[in-house]
Amino acid sequence: MTSHSEPHQVDIEEYIAEVKGEVRGPWKPTPPKADYETLTTMYAPLKEALKAAYAQASAGKGKDRHANGKSFLEQPIMEIGRMVGMGYQTGQAMKKAQEAGGMVSRQQYEAARAELLGAINYLAAAYILIGEISSKQDVDLGSNRSL
Repeated sequence: MTSHSEPHQVDIEEYIAEVKGEVRGPWKPTPPKADYETLTTMYAPLKEALKAAYAQASAGKGKDRHANGKSFLEQPIMEIGRMVGMGYQTGQAMKKAQEAGGMVSRQQYEAARAELLGAINYLAAAYILIGEISSKQDVDLGSNRSL
């Protein structure tokens, strides 16, 4: 009898990096296969939430309302943060989280989930902005501005 493992979804970029033996991002290399499969299962809900936030920004509300044909780094979510600091992005995330709480109390669950995806995207923008600031990539915070 031949043993077959159950098929599972694999992120193609992660797979290519693993095959090439590359380290991806600021985290450690992919663990051995058995551990990788366990982690993939354990963190699948997180991955799905992050993918949903990406989809909202790249193909949903974010693209429709804010992109105007610009890359994420050129959109208001980033440009305003560069002008006034990451308090803009973290404040927007806080506002969206508060709004989501009200929506849940009104049983508007899908609207609350969509609002939280927006909060995730604002926090991701703050994360990117910190990276720009730390590497001094053309970010002018001005003398009266702070993070």
